[in-house]
Amino acid sequence: MACLVVLDMLVNRSVKRYKLLWIIVGIMAFYMVYTIFFMKYNTMEAIIYDFVAELKPFCYFCVGYAIKPKFNKTEKSILRNISIFNSALMFCLFVTNLYEEVVFHVAFLGLVSIISFLVYLLVTVDENGKLSKKEVLTAVLILTVGLVSTRSKFYGEYVLALSMLFFYRPGFMKNIKLSHIFGLVAIVVLVFVVAWSKIDYYFISGGQEGQAFDEDLLETFARPMLYAGMVMILLIHPILGSGLASFATFASSTAVNYSGLYREIGLDQIWGLSPQYDAFICDAFYPSLAQFGLVGIILFVWFFVWMFRVMNICLHSSGKINYIIGVMSIIIVLIESVAGTTFTQSAGAVCMMILGYLLSDYRVLSKTAKKEILELPYKEQGSLDYIKK
Repeated sequence: MACLVVLDMLVNRSVKRYKLLWIIVGIMAFYMVYTIFFMKYNTMEAIIYDFVAELKPFCYFCVGYAIKPKFNKTEKSILRNISIFNSALMFCLFVTNLYEEVVFHVAFLGLVSIISFLVYLLVTVDENGKLSKKEVLTAVLILTVGLVSTRSKFYGEYVLALSMLFFYRPGFMKNIKLSHIFGLVAIVVLVFVVAWSKIDYYFISGGQEGQAFDEDLLETFARPMLYAGMVMILLIHPILGSGLASFATFASSTAVNYSGLYREIGLDQIWGLSPQYDAFICDAFYPSLAQFGLVGIILFVWFFVWMFRVMNICLHSSGKINYIIGVMSIIIVLIESVAGTTFTQSAGAVCMMILGYLLSDYRVLSKTAKKEILELPYKEQGSLDYIKK
């Protein structure tokens, strides 16, 4: 990605196109300088490592946002076939019980399926925002394969994706009826039901369920303690946080260099977060936001709020399917970050590139043009009007 940006700037003199990238790099550079001079929790090597790791997902977005590649029919066909193949492969790996040898964890069966679902829709929907019944069925089958992952997170994403695909109606909030409210509440309740085991596991019982501690249960205790540690860090370093490579990231583990912050807040005695066994240090993304303090958390929230706002423009101009692709990409990143580091891994990379691709159409629009688009009627009014007759 970095090489692509450099080549684009040298050949096409397109420095201004990457304005957002330079802003984000500037913010991250500020945090690196702040960490080096004011925070002493880790080594220079670990700080630089974390600088690159935390910058990656934003770079994926910014490159897609600046360039937006144009796919011809052949390329779209290749991407569709890859999406179908990926999903079929995940099912075969599950049936043959070989997924641990190939994708290392059962959760990736769901992630690959839902990413393939999004890419398939992205390269299949036509210029009018339409899909055929066969294409809709294929997309649903690709997504459904992910159920073999047996992850509560995926179940929640699956319910949301199908709800948006078949029941969401553009503009329904403006003319909302009692039946719509009941339907929305039912979807929210269903998402909570299918994801409750993880909600309870991470935020309530911590996997203890009233049992006495033993070595196995100590492992389940490590994950909720990351969130407790996040609160403690924000109390100690509320404004700018504890700095890069200090907490809940790979760079703060023994694989790079163990952060001294764990000892300061007493988490170095927790099984799974200790220097002797730190397998759960980078097991959730949100706790790592403590590295950036309240300022960084506000910037992170603002970034996603901004994307949601631009996706609303996309809904008016491009139709429901592109809107679903964008919103689901955001939701996947946000849900998976509760109990994983998907945001800084390959699945997060694809989600961020998809978002950059979708939002790039509105990069050069003036405020007046955006306002005019938002005043346009939606391309589809019914929940299934995107299907070709």
